[in-house]
Amino acid sequence: MRTIFSNNDAPPKADASAPQPPSAPPAGRTAPLIRRFLIPGLLAVLASPGPASAAEEANWLQSLFSGSDAVAEEGQNNVTPSHVFRATTDLIAEIGILRSELGVYDFPAEAEYQEDRAPVHVYAKTLEVLSKVAHVQRRFGLTPADVGQIPIKKVVPGDVLRSVNGILGEVRRIKTQMVIEAEIEPAEFRGGKTPSMVYKNLADASFLLDGLRGRPLTPTDVFGNAVAILDEMELIAAKLRVPLQTDPPPVNGTKRPTDVAQQVLRATYKVINLQTRLGMDASSVPTLTLVRVTPSEVYDATNVLMAEMNRIKVHLGINLPREPRPDARNKRPEDVFAQVMLIIQNLDTMASAASA
Repeated sequence: MRTIFSNNDAPPKADASAPQPPSAPPAGRTAPLIRRFLIPGLLAVLASPGPASAAEEANWLQSLFSGSDAVAEEGQNNVTPSHVFRATTDLIAEIGILRSELGVYDFPAEAEYQEDRAPVHVYAKTLEVLSKVAHVQRRFGLTPADVGQIPIKKVVPGDVLRSVNGILGEVRRIKTQMVIEAEIEPAEFRGGKTPSMVYKNLADASFLLDGLRGRPLTPTDVFGNAVAILDEMELIAAKLRVPLQTDPPPVNGTKRPTDVAQQVLRATYKVINLQTRLGMDASSVPTLTLVRVTPSEVYDATNVLMAEMNRIKVHLGINLPREPRPDARNKRPEDVFAQVMLIIQNLDTMASAASA
Protein backbone atom coordinates (compact mmCIF):
# COMPACT_ATOMS: atom_id res chain seq x y z
CA MET A 1 0.00 0.00 0.00
CA ARG A 2 1.32 3.44 -0.87
CA THR A 3 1.59 6.11 1.78
CA ILE A 4 0.19 9.53 0.97
CA PHE A 5 1.83 12.55 2.60
CA SER A 6 -0.44 15.57 2.59
CA ASN A 7 0.69 19.17 2.34
CA ASN A 8 -2.83 20.53 2.81
CA ASP A 9 -5.11 20.92 5.77
CA ALA A 10 -8.11 20.11 3.61
CA PRO A 11 -7.43 18.79 0.10
CA PRO A 12 -9.76 20.35 -2.50
CA LYS A 13 -12.53 18.21 -3.85
CA ALA A 14 -12.09 16.96 -7.36
CA ASP A 15 -14.08 18.85 -9.98
CA ALA A 16 -15.91 16.18 -11.94
CA SER A 17 -16.69 18.64 -14.73
CA ALA A 18 -13.06 19.61 -15.22
CA PRO A 19 -11.21 17.95 -18.09
CA GLN A 20 -8.95 15.14 -16.91
CA PRO A 21 -5.31 14.98 -18.01
CA PRO A 22 -4.54 12.37 -20.66
CA SER A 23 -2.59 9.24 -19.82
CA ALA A 24 1.15 9.29 -20.42
CA PRO A 25 2.07 8.74 -24.10
CA PRO A 26 4.42 5.95 -25.14
CA ALA A 27 8.13 6.66 -25.03
CA GLY A 28 9.37 8.59 -28.05
CA ARG A 29 6.03 10.19 -28.82
CA THR A 30 6.04 12.95 -26.18
CA ALA A 31 7.33 15.82 -28.32
CA PRO A 32 4.83 15.37 -31.22
CA LEU A 33 1.94 15.14 -28.76
CA ILE A 34 3.15 18.29 -26.96
CA ARG A 35 3.24 20.19 -30.26
CA ARG A 36 -0.14 18.88 -31.29
CA PHE A 37 -2.09 19.17 -28.04
CA LEU A 38 -0.31 20.92 -25.13
CA ILE A 39 0.87 24.03 -26.97
CA PRO A 40 -2.57 24.85 -28.45
CA GLY A 41 -4.04 24.07 -25.02
CA LEU A 42 -1.63 26.51 -23.37
CA LEU A 43 -2.51 29.27 -25.79
CA ALA A 44 -6.18 28.67 -25.17
CA VAL A 45 -5.72 28.89 -21.39
CA LEU A 46 -3.72 32.11 -21.68
CA ALA A 47 -6.36 33.64 -23.93
CA SER A 48 -9.36 32.55 -21.87
CA PRO A 49 -10.93 35.09 -19.49
CA GLY A 50 -11.19 34.49 -15.76
CA PRO A 51 -9.34 31.97 -13.59
CA ALA A 52 -8.58 28.54 -14.97
CA SER A 53 -9.91 25.40 -13.33
CA ALA A 54 -7.58 23.26 -11.21
CA ALA A 55 -7.03 20.80 -14.07
CA GLU A 56 -6.37 23.59 -16.57
CA GLU A 57 -3.91 25.19 -14.17
CA ALA A 58 -2.03 21.92 -13.74
CA ASN A 59 -1.83 21.39 -17.50
CA TRP A 60 -0.76 24.99 -17.97
CA LEU A 61 2.11 24.74 -15.48
CA GLN A 62 3.22 21.43 -16.96
CA SER A 63 3.36 22.98 -20.42
CA LEU A 64 5.51 25.88 -19.26
CA PHE A 65 8.59 23.80 -19.77
CA SER A 66 7.60 22.02 -22.99
CA GLY A 67 7.23 22.93 -26.63
CA SER A 68 8.70 25.91 -28.44
CA ASP A 69 10.96 28.50 -26.82
CA ALA A 70 8.48 31.28 -27.54
CA VAL A 71 5.64 29.50 -25.78
CA ALA A 72 7.86 28.51 -22.84
CA GLU A 73 9.03 32.11 -22.43
CA GLU A 74 5.46 33.40 -22.51
CA GLY A 75 4.48 30.80 -19.90
CA GLN A 76 7.40 31.74 -17.65
CA ASN A 77 6.25 35.35 -17.63
CA ASN A 78 2.92 34.23 -16.15
CA VAL A 79 4.45 32.31 -13.23
CA THR A 80 4.13 34.01 -9.86
CA PRO A 81 6.00 33.47 -6.58
CA SER A 82 2.88 31.63 -5.39
CA HIS A 83 3.42 28.96 -8.05
CA VAL A 84 7.03 28.60 -6.98
CA PHE A 85 6.03 28.48 -3.31
CA ARG A 86 3.72 25.55 -4.04
CA ALA A 87 6.54 23.68 -5.79
CA THR A 88 8.91 24.29 -2.86
CA THR A 89 6.24 22.98 -0.49
CA ASP A 90 6.12 19.79 -2.55
CA LEU A 91 9.91 19.65 -2.42
CA ILE A 92 9.92 19.84 1.38
CA ALA A 93 7.35 17.03 1.50
CA GLU A 94 9.44 14.84 -0.84
CA ILE A 95 12.54 15.42 1.29
CA GLY A 96 10.44 14.52 4.32
CA ILE A 97 9.61 11.17 2.73
CA LEU A 98 13.30 10.46 2.13
CA ARG A 99 14.16 11.34 5.72
CA SER A 100 11.37 9.14 7.09
CA GLU A 101 12.09 6.15 4.86
CA LEU A 102 15.86 6.32 5.40
CA GLY A 103 15.63 6.80 9.16
CA VAL A 104 16.94 10.36 9.43
CA TYR A 105 15.65 11.85 12.67
CA ASP A 106 17.96 14.77 13.38
CA PHE A 107 16.53 18.14 14.37
CA PRO A 108 17.24 20.50 11.46
CA ALA A 109 17.84 24.18 12.04
CA GLU A 110 15.00 26.54 11.19
CA ALA A 111 15.79 29.11 8.55
CA GLU A 112 15.64 32.80 9.35
CA TYR A 113 13.11 34.80 7.32
CA GLN A 114 14.77 37.40 5.09
CA GLU A 115 13.07 40.47 3.69
CA ASP A 116 13.47 41.89 0.21
CA ARG A 117 14.66 38.78 -1.57
CA ALA A 118 14.34 38.96 -5.36
CA PRO A 119 13.94 36.04 -7.82
CA VAL A 120 17.69 36.07 -8.54
CA HIS A 121 18.43 35.50 -4.84
CA VAL A 122 15.89 32.70 -4.75
CA TYR A 123 17.48 31.11 -7.81
CA ALA A 124 20.87 31.19 -6.07
CA LYS A 125 19.26 29.39 -3.15
CA THR A 126 17.94 26.67 -5.46
CA LEU A 127 21.53 25.98 -6.52
CA GLU A 128 22.50 25.50 -2.88
CA VAL A 129 19.65 23.01 -2.46
CA LEU A 130 20.55 21.22 -5.69
CA SER A 131 24.20 20.93 -4.64
CA LYS A 132 23.07 19.18 -1.45
CA VAL A 133 20.80 16.85 -3.43
CA ALA A 134 23.79 16.00 -5.64
CA HIS A 135 25.79 15.17 -2.51
CA VAL A 136 23.02 12.82 -1.35
CA GLN A 137 23.00 11.20 -4.77
CA ARG A 138 26.74 10.56 -4.61
CA ARG A 139 26.31 9.12 -1.14
CA PHE A 140 23.85 6.55 -2.49
CA GLY A 141 25.81 5.72 -5.62
CA LEU A 142 23.75 7.71 -8.12
CA THR A 143 25.10 9.97 -10.82
CA PRO A 144 24.94 13.43 -9.21
CA ALA A 145 22.93 16.25 -10.72
CA ASP A 146 24.74 19.04 -12.56
CA VAL A 147 24.37 22.11 -10.35
CA GLY A 148 25.14 24.79 -12.94
CA GLN A 149 25.08 28.56 -12.43
CA ILE A 150 22.58 31.41 -12.24
CA PRO A 151 21.38 32.24 -15.77
CA ILE A 152 22.88 35.50 -17.04
CA LYS A 153 19.59 37.34 -17.52
CA LYS A 154 16.98 39.10 -15.46
CA VAL A 155 15.74 36.15 -13.41
CA VAL A 156 11.95 35.84 -13.15
CA PRO A 157 9.76 33.47 -11.09
CA GLY A 158 9.44 31.17 -14.09
CA ASP A 159 13.21 30.59 -14.06
CA VAL A 160 13.04 29.74 -10.37
CA LEU A 161 10.12 27.37 -10.92
CA ARG A 162 12.08 25.59 -13.62
CA SER A 163 14.98 25.12 -11.21
CA VAL A 164 12.75 23.89 -8.38
CA ASN A 165 11.05 21.44 -10.72
CA GLY A 166 14.49 20.14 -11.68
CA ILE A 167 15.33 19.60 -8.01
CA LEU A 168 12.04 17.77 -7.51
CA GLY A 169 12.96 15.46 -10.37
CA GLU A 170 16.35 14.71 -8.81
CA VAL A 171 14.84 13.97 -5.39
CA ARG A 172 12.30 11.64 -6.99
CA ARG A 173 15.14 9.93 -8.83
CA ILE A 174 16.64 9.11 -5.43
CA LYS A 175 13.28 7.69 -4.34
CA THR A 176 13.10 5.52 -7.44
CA GLN A 177 16.64 4.22 -6.92
CA MET A 178 15.91 3.43 -3.26
CA VAL A 179 12.56 1.77 -4.22
CA ILE A 180 10.57 4.19 -2.06
CA GLU A 181 6.93 4.12 -3.14
CA ALA A 182 5.52 6.66 -0.67
CA GLU A 183 4.01 9.63 -2.44
CA ILE A 184 3.11 13.15 -1.47
CA GLU A 185 -0.20 14.80 -2.04
CA PRO A 186 0.58 17.89 -4.14
CA ALA A 187 0.26 21.14 -2.24
CA GLU A 188 -2.77 23.31 -2.78
CA PHE A 189 -2.21 26.55 -4.67
CA ARG A 190 -2.46 29.60 -2.43
CA GLY A 191 -1.91 33.11 -3.76
CA GLY A 192 -0.24 36.06 -2.11
CA LYS A 193 3.23 34.54 -1.71
CA THR A 194 6.42 36.58 -2.05
CA PRO A 195 9.97 35.70 -3.17
CA SER A 196 11.05 36.02 0.48
CA MET A 197 8.54 33.32 1.45
CA VAL A 198 9.88 31.07 -1.30
CA TYR A 199 13.42 31.76 -0.09
CA LYS A 200 12.43 30.70 3.43
CA ASN A 201 10.96 27.45 2.11
CA LEU A 202 14.12 26.66 0.17
CA ALA A 203 16.26 27.46 3.21
CA ASP A 204 14.18 25.00 5.25
CA ALA A 205 14.60 22.39 2.50
CA SER A 206 18.36 22.99 2.59
CA PHE A 207 18.54 22.34 6.33
CA LEU A 208 16.41 19.20 5.96
CA LEU A 209 18.89 17.83 3.42
CA ASP A 210 21.79 18.13 5.88
CA GLY A 211 20.62 15.00 7.71
CA LEU A 212 20.50 13.07 4.43
CA ARG A 213 23.93 14.19 3.27
CA GLY A 214 25.44 13.38 6.65
CA ARG A 215 26.66 16.83 7.67
CA PRO A 216 25.82 20.52 7.46
CA LEU A 217 27.84 22.96 5.38
CA THR A 218 31.46 23.54 6.37
CA PRO A 219 34.06 26.30 5.87
CA THR A 220 35.23 24.36 2.82
CA ASP A 221 31.82 24.85 1.18
CA VAL A 222 31.89 28.57 1.96
CA PHE A 223 35.43 28.82 0.59
CA GLY A 224 34.23 27.40 -2.73
CA ASN A 225 31.49 30.01 -2.92
CA ALA A 226 33.95 32.80 -2.13
CA VAL A 227 36.30 31.66 -4.90
CA ALA A 228 33.37 31.53 -7.33
CA ILE A 229 32.49 35.13 -6.41
CA LEU A 230 36.07 36.18 -7.15
CA ASP A 231 35.82 34.44 -10.53
CA GLU A 232 32.66 36.42 -11.29
CA MET A 233 34.43 39.61 -10.22
CA GLU A 234 37.25 38.85 -12.64
CA LEU A 235 34.74 38.86 -15.53
CA ILE A 236 33.27 42.15 -14.32
CA ALA A 237 36.71 43.71 -13.86
CA ALA A 238 37.66 42.76 -17.41
CA LYS A 239 34.60 44.62 -18.68
CA LEU A 240 35.51 47.66 -16.55
CA ARG A 241 39.20 47.32 -17.53
CA VAL A 242 40.26 47.18 -13.92
CA PRO A 243 43.17 45.01 -12.69
CA LEU A 244 42.31 42.91 -9.65
CA GLN A 245 44.38 41.59 -6.80
CA THR A 246 44.76 37.79 -6.87
CA ASP A 247 46.64 37.14 -3.64
CA PRO A 248 44.57 37.20 -0.44
CA PRO A 249 45.86 39.35 2.43
CA PRO A 250 47.43 37.74 5.49
CA VAL A 251 45.12 36.82 8.34
CA ASN A 252 46.12 37.31 11.95
CA GLY A 253 44.89 34.86 14.57
CA THR A 254 42.07 32.36 14.44
CA LYS A 255 38.64 33.24 13.03
CA ARG A 256 35.15 32.06 13.80
CA PRO A 257 32.16 31.88 11.44
CA THR A 258 30.89 35.08 13.06
CA ASP A 259 34.08 36.89 12.03
CA VAL A 260 33.65 35.72 8.46
CA ALA A 261 29.95 36.67 8.43
CA GLN A 262 30.82 40.21 9.53
CA GLN A 263 33.13 40.62 6.56
CA VAL A 264 30.59 39.11 4.15
CA LEU A 265 28.06 41.71 5.30
CA ARG A 266 30.72 44.37 4.84
CA ALA A 267 31.29 43.07 1.30
CA THR A 268 27.56 43.34 0.65
CA TYR A 269 27.66 47.06 1.46
CA LYS A 270 30.58 47.38 -0.95
CA VAL A 271 28.54 45.66 -3.67
CA ILE A 272 25.67 48.08 -3.08
CA ASN A 273 28.13 50.96 -3.45
CA LEU A 274 29.42 49.52 -6.74
CA GLN A 275 25.90 49.02 -8.06
CA THR A 276 25.02 52.62 -7.23
CA ARG A 277 28.11 53.91 -9.04
CA LEU A 278 27.17 51.78 -12.05
CA GLY A 279 23.72 53.37 -12.17
CA MET A 280 21.87 50.25 -11.00
CA ASP A 281 19.03 49.81 -8.55
CA ALA A 282 20.94 48.69 -5.48
CA SER A 283 19.81 45.66 -3.51
CA SER A 284 19.30 45.44 0.24
CA VAL A 285 21.67 43.89 2.75
CA PRO A 286 20.62 40.41 3.93
CA THR A 287 19.07 40.34 7.39
CA LEU A 288 21.65 38.06 8.96
CA THR A 289 21.61 37.97 12.75
CA LEU A 290 25.18 37.50 13.96
CA VAL A 291 24.33 35.30 16.93
CA ARG A 292 25.47 31.66 16.96
CA VAL A 293 26.52 31.92 13.33
CA THR A 294 27.32 28.66 11.55
CA PRO A 295 28.94 28.08 8.14
CA SER A 296 25.40 27.58 6.76
CA GLU A 297 24.47 31.19 7.52
CA VAL A 298 27.75 32.43 6.05
CA TYR A 299 27.19 30.34 2.92
CA ASP A 300 23.73 31.85 2.60
CA ALA A 301 25.18 35.36 2.77
CA THR A 302 27.74 34.52 0.08
CA ASN A 303 24.86 33.22 -2.04
CA VAL A 304 23.38 36.71 -1.92
CA LEU A 305 26.73 38.15 -3.04
CA MET A 306 26.79 35.67 -5.91
CA ALA A 307 23.33 36.78 -7.01
CA GLU A 308 24.40 40.42 -6.88
CA MET A 309 27.41 39.67 -9.09
CA ASN A 310 25.01 38.14 -11.57
CA ARG A 311 22.89 41.31 -11.55
CA ILE A 312 25.99 43.40 -12.29
CA LYS A 313 26.94 41.11 -15.18
CA VAL A 314 23.47 41.46 -16.67
CA HIS A 315 23.63 45.26 -16.28
CA LEU A 316 27.01 45.41 -18.03
CA GLY A 317 26.03 42.95 -20.77
CA ILE A 318 28.53 40.27 -19.72
CA ASN A 319 27.30 36.97 -21.13
CA LEU A 320 30.24 34.79 -20.12
CA PRO A 321 29.80 32.19 -17.36
CA ARG A 322 32.69 31.62 -14.97
CA GLU A 323 34.92 28.63 -15.52
CA PRO A 324 34.18 25.66 -13.23
CA ARG A 325 36.75 24.82 -10.58
CA PRO A 326 37.52 21.59 -8.72
CA ASP A 327 36.03 21.31 -5.26
CA ALA A 328 38.07 22.82 -2.45
CA ARG A 329 39.22 20.63 0.42
CA ASN A 330 40.05 21.01 4.10
CA LYS A 331 39.54 24.75 4.45
CA ARG A 332 39.32 26.59 7.76
CA PRO A 333 37.49 29.79 8.70
CA GLU A 334 40.79 31.65 8.35
CA ASP A 335 41.02 30.59 4.68
CA VAL A 336 37.49 31.83 4.04
CA PHE A 337 38.18 35.08 5.90
CA ALA A 338 41.16 35.77 3.63
CA GLN A 339 39.10 35.20 0.47
CA VAL A 340 36.34 37.53 1.69
CA MET A 341 38.92 40.23 2.49
CA LEU A 342 40.22 39.84 -1.06
CA ILE A 343 36.66 40.30 -2.34
CA ILE A 344 36.37 43.53 -0.35
CA GLN A 345 39.69 44.88 -1.66
CA ASN A 346 38.69 44.21 -5.25
CA LEU A 347 35.21 45.70 -4.78
CA ASP A 348 36.86 48.93 -3.60
CA THR A 349 39.05 48.94 -6.70
CA MET A 350 36.11 48.40 -9.04
CA ALA A 351 33.99 51.05 -7.29
CA SER A 352 36.78 53.61 -7.73
CA ALA A 353 37.06 52.77 -11.43
CA ALA A 354 33.28 52.95 -11.91
CA SER A 355 33.12 56.47 -10.50
CA ALA A 356 36.14 57.74 -12.43
